Amino acid sequence: MLEHFKGDEIFVKKILDYQFQALNHQRMILTPFYNPHEQEIVRKVIGHELQVLSDGGLIHAENQRMIICPDFYEVVSDDFEICTVEVVYNAQFGRLQHKDLLGALMNLGIKRECIGDIYDGSSLYFACTKQTFPYIRDHLTQVKKSKVKLRESTQNVEIIHQYTTKTFILSSLRLDKVVSTIFKVSRQTACDAIRAGNVKVNHKEVEEVSFLCHNNDMISFKRHGRVKIIDEQRQTRQGNFVVTGYFYK
Repeated sequence: MLEHFKGDEIFVKKILDYQFQALNHQRMILTPFYNPHEQEIVRKVIGHELQVLSDGGLIHAENQRMIICPDFYEVVSDDFEICTVEVVYNAQFGRLQHKDLLGALMNLGIKRECIGDIYDGSSLYFACTKQTFPYIRDHLTQVKKSKVKLRESTQNVEIIHQYTTKTFILSSLRLDKVVSTIFKVSRQTACDAIRAGNVKVNHKEVEEVSFLCHNNDMISFKRHGRVKIIDEQRQTRQGNFVVTGYFYK
C-alpha cells in the first residue's frame, strides 16, 4: 500500500495502526486536526471496513478532526472534542488577521495539529482541541499590540471565504514558473522555496520545481499567502496559458 502514497509513508503507517486498533480492539480513534490532503489519505487507507467521520468545529472548515471506529458506535458531535473559540479584542490597534493569531498560537508552543481553522470574519474565531483550550485561554493574553480575551462560542460559525482575483499569462504550468509569476518573486527564489518545502499544492508539500499544476489547484507559499488557480482553457497567440488566481484574503 505504501507505494501508492509516495512522500506520505510515515503518515500512512500511523493510519494503518489506527485501523488495526479500531478493527481488532473495537476502539474509537480520535485524530488531531488533519488538512484536506491528510483526510483524503485516511479515507483511502481505511476504505469501507470502518466508520470514518470528520468535524472541524467551524462550518466548512478545511482542517478537521476525524473519528475512525467500528459501525456499531453512534458518534455525536461532542465525541470530536473540539472548542470553537472567539477572540475578543479592541480594534484600536488595528484588525487582527489569520496570520497574527496563528503566529501567536505557535509562539505558545502549541502543535499545529491541535489547532483547526482560523476564521477572520465579522469576529475572529478559531477551533482547537478541548484538551488544548484551557492552556491557550490562560496564556494567550495579547496578539500583536492588542490585549485579547478568549471565550468558547456556542454558535455555529460558518466560514465564508473572500477572494481577490487577478489574471496571469503563463508560459508554463510548472510549479516554479507559477509561484514566480503569481507571487511576484524571482524564478530562483521560487525554486529555492519549493526545494525548502515552503510551497504546498493542495495542502501537500511539493519539492519538485518541475511539478505540473492543474486547474483548481490550491498553492500555498509560506509567508506569502495562498491562491487557487483557475485555468481559463484558452491560450494566447504565442501559446501561453491564461490563468486566473483567486487569492484568499
